[in-house]
Amino acid sequence: MINNTPRIGNFTSSEIGNLMKKDRSGKGFGAPALTYIEECNMERRLGRSITDEVSARPLLWGKLLEERAFDLLGLEYTLTSKDTITHPAIPYWAGSPDGGKDEPKTVVDIKCPITLKSFCQLVDNFKEGGMDQVRAEHKDGDKYYWQIVSNAILTGSDNGELIVYMPYRSELADIRMMVQLLPGEIIGKYYCVATAMDDELPYLLDGGYYRNVNILSFPIPDADKKALTDAVLRAGEMLVDLNGTPKTKAAILEDANALKI
Repeated sequence: MINNTPRIGNFTSSEIGNLMKKDRSGKGFGAPALTYIEECNMERRLGRSITDEVSARPLLWGKLLEERAFDLLGLEYTLTSKDTITHPAIPYWAGSPDGGKDEPKTVVDIKCPITLKSFCQLVDNFKEGGMDQVRAEHKDGDKYYWQIVSNAILTGSDNGELIVYMPYRSELADIRMMVQLLPGEIIGKYYCVATAMDDELPYLLDGGYYRNVNILSFPIPDADKKALTDAVLRAGEMLVDLNGTPKTKAAILEDANALKI
């Protein structure tokens, strides 16, 4: 978002999977990584975000349903998505985990797909083959995985949970009511939800094959934490300073040494 200062020009968990894309040699950054690094540099030179994610319909739908999904979970879960946190040693690495729980220390990411197809692909794949199959078969599976790994690093968690929520048809009236109770300056963004007919919104049939809340829990390997941290440090060497000038060798060395303290 434009006004979320800790995210401007920094690598964020939601897009950090781009840094894991390799070139053909398997050693250097691929095109998605290089594009992402350059976009971060654009933001650093501009001093503001280059995109207005708030206007994206899938994001709006997800944000609207996020708190409702948490209300359906157990009391051991904590909602944290309004907080942006920064890596303690790498200042250009930030994230906004959706939530977590303490026993065991787990970071949580909630997905509320805007399409039934995406919902089915997520749930079917993780029921059949866990996170590995989600990464292989869902178009955003790998992105979701590295988002959770990143937030696990930022929160000191060793476990991740991907929670996929789709409302039952019987919940749609309550969701419309949620929109009506939003502050006046926000409610306009969700006008399409408040006025939509049932069949214009994604929903599940009550008592059908799928459950509305689906949870995939998995441990996060230390090797993947290290691989992501290494990628962030290498990408950080290509970031300009916040004043728009290339980093000095001393600044690059300082970033690398920070993790040794």
